[in-house]
This record gives sequence, C-alpha cells and structure tokens, in this order.
Amino acid sequence: MAYFSNSTEGLVLDAQCSKCKYGKEACPIALVQMTYNYEAVNNETATNILNGLVDKDGICQMRKTFAKDFVSDGSEQQSLF
Repeated sequence: MAYFSNSTEGLVLDAQCSKCKYGKEACPIALVQMTYNYEAVNNETATNILNGLVDKDGICQMRKTFAKDFVSDGSEQQSLF
C-alpha cells in the first residue's frame, strides 16, 4: 500500500484522482486509502487489501488496470487531499 505520512506524499494519488472521471468526490479506493492509511501499517491483512488498491508507489490499481475507462479531460475534477 502507499503509506502517506503527510499530505505531500499523497500527491501522487491526488494527481491520479484529479484526472479520473470518478474523482469529483472520493471514490471507494481513495476513501479507504485516506481513512485507513495509518491504521493499516501494522495490520498485515489490511495492508494486503490496500496494496491491491494502491501500490507502494501510490499508483491506483483500478486506474492502471482500466486506464481507458477512468481518464477524463479533468474539467470536472477537484483535489481530494
């Protein structure tokens, strides 16, 4: 999982979310990453789950897997972090 110890480290995910057509509001992937980021560090199961959603480099796996479906022109996006 991408562990973000501060908001600056979350900029990688934020940049992706800002270009995602589902990024106007926090999607479930961004929401669980933001909500459970700190708690999951010491929990192997939670870490494994979050790793499946956002990799250690902060890359959203849904966006990576379905890039052609997730990318928008960015006109309706906002920063999530």
